[in-house]
Amino acid sequence: MGAYYIQTDVLLKLGRNEGYAEMMEKLVPTMASHGWKLIMALQPMVGDFRKLTHLWEVDAFDDIRRGLEACAADPEVQAILAPMPDLLETEALTVMVKTPYAP
Repeated sequence: MGAYYIQTDVLLKLGRNEGYAEMMEKLVPTMASHGWKLIMALQPMVGDFRKLTHLWEVDAFDDIRRGLEACAADPEVQAILAPMPDLLETEALTVMVKTPYAP
C-alpha cells in the first residue's frame, strides 16, 4: 500500500487564529521528525474563518501511532501543544488513502 493521509479539521475559538498559527509553525517541523509531513493547510477565504483543514502524509501506518504518541508523551511536543486548550473548540482526525483514480 502507498502513503496514508491524515486530515485534521480544526475549529478555533474566536480570535485565536494568530496564536494557533504560531503554535503550528513550531509543531510542523516537530511532527515531521515523527514521520508526519504537512502537505496542505487550508483556511477559508470566505466563510467561517475559525475553520482550518490540514492534510498530513505518512509513509507507514505505524507513523500515525508514533506521531500521536509523541503528542501525548514527548515533553517537547507537549510544550508546543500547551496553548491548545485556549485555542481550539474542536479537532477531528480522519485517516485516509488515495482513491484508485487519484493521480
